[in-house]
Amino acid sequence: MIRHLLLLVALGNIGFGVWVMIEPRMVIDQMLEWQGSEPYSGVLSAASLGEMRALMGGLVTMLGVVTVRALWNPIYATWLQPLAWCYLGTALARASSLLLDGDSFSRYTIICVAIEGSTALLLGIHCQRLLREQEQEQEQLEDEEEREDSEEMYEEEY
Repeated sequence: MIRHLLLLVALGNIGFGVWVMIEPRMVIDQMLEWQGSEPYSGVLSAASLGEMRALMGGLVTMLGVVTVRALWNPIYATWLQPLAWCYLGTALARASSLLLDGDSFSRYTIICVAIEGSTALLLGIHCQRLLREQEQEQEQLEDEEEREDSEEMYEEEY
């Protein structure tokens, strides 16, 4: 269940990130509408669009890609922990906006804080679960090797 929820968030990040890279102006307009703000009427420089593509497009896309890669493979379980911290960082930054900017009535921000905070928590839980499974598998392998070594020693003696 947790994996599937995290997969939905990851796929959403990939889709959103690609959308930002392709149409940053459209994303800005849509986000302002979701936030209940006035449309942006200024001019965006190429550098500003590049920042939008890099941080909101590239970074968010890669958060999703790495999350998808790490969800099912215990070898990559340790990747989930830094991802959890990244999601927690975005949730805390949005929450600080609620406190500092008086944005307490923006449903958009509250929903994003809830999604990002929950994602951080679920990533942490799933990471710990995968790491425990990996430890158990390692212990089983070590136990089997010890048994085999014991059997070989016993056979050599007799």
